[in-house]
Order: sequence, then structure tokens, then C-alpha cells
Amino acid sequence: MMNGAFSLLRRFRAEQDGNSTIEFVVFFPALMSLFLMGFEAGYYMVRSVMLERSVDISVRDVRLSSNDLPDFDAFKQSICEKTLLVSDCQNSLLVEMQQVDAVPGAVASVGQVTRCVDKESDDDPLSYTTYDIGAENQIMLVRVCALVKPFFPTSRLGAGMVRDNSGNQAIVAKAAFVTEPGLRAIKVTQSGNGSGNSN
Repeated sequence: MMNGAFSLLRRFRAEQDGNSTIEFVVFFPALMSLFLMGFEAGYYMVRSVMLERSVDISVRDVRLSSNDLPDFDAFKQSICEKTLLVSDCQNSLLVEMQQVDAVPGAVASVGQVTRCVDKESDDDPLSYTTYDIGAENQIMLVRVCALVKPFFPTSRLGAGMVRDNSGNQAIVAKAAFVTEPGLRAIKVTQSGNGSGNSN
């Protein structure tokens, strides 16, 4: 009886059936996790680059225009038209444009964080938005925050990113420029204080 049991154990130990299944179970979750994190990082980077590009193109129109200057809605629409991977762009985008004094440290003193739309609040985003076209030869700072949802929110990278209560993460684009000489006028100025998500 004992000899039969030992013989059975020896045969079980010598068998190699199932080795590939064990390797698959051990390595597949790790490889899949790396794939999802790599895709999430790449997708976030693509959206970030597209937002930066759209802001640069839209800012160029403001910087070079002398007469037909865009108001807030037109400027925001211009950015959204060129940013293809931000869903519900009009309601997910917050744009700030303001003058900066030409003194050392002035840029750093313009707010510590970039504001984002607070989708959990009933406040109008315009209540804490500053949009100032500025005058000729004026240094201008533009900050844009877009809220986007992770493509794989349960991946390790997606879960580790800072998100708001709605599960959105912030993509921020910034630009600074000096307006060209010419006839200019401040078309829209809306400013105030409010709280939003920050990146």
C-alpha cells in the first residue's frame, strides 16, 4: 500500500503537464499590467501634446491680431476645435488669460495652481475665470486645464493619477507671449475668485 502511494508521488513529481499554464498564470498579469500602463501613459501624452498644440495655434491668433480679436467663447471654441481627444470639451475646459507685469518673478506670482472646472460644483466656471486680451507690447500668460477620464481607470497608472470626485484627471497647457504692436482693445474681462480642481 505504501509502495503504491510512493510510486504515485514519484510519477506525479516526474510529470511536466501544466508547466506552461503555471507560467502563463504567473507572467500574464504582470505583462498585461505593463501593457495597460504603457497605453495609458501614451494616451495621456497624446492628449497633452494635442492640447498644447491647440493652445499655441489659438494664442498665435490673439498675439498677431490687431482688430478682430476673439472673445472668450471664440477663443475657447478655437481650442476645442483643435483638441480632438477631449470629450465634452466646452464643459471640460477652463481657460485663463491675464496680463503679467514685466518685472522679475511676476509670472511665478500669478497664482500657485492652475484652476480646473469643478464639475461637482454648481458654480459657473466664468465666476473664477480671468480672460483679458491685453494691450500692445503686454506680456500675457495663458493657462488651460482640460478634464479627461483615463482610458483604463483601473490600471495601476490610471488609478495612481490625481483625479477629482468624478474620476477626471487634469491636463494642463500653458503659454506666454508678448502682444504685437498695433491697435488693440480689451474685448472681454471676466474675473473673480472661486475654487476648482487643481493639477
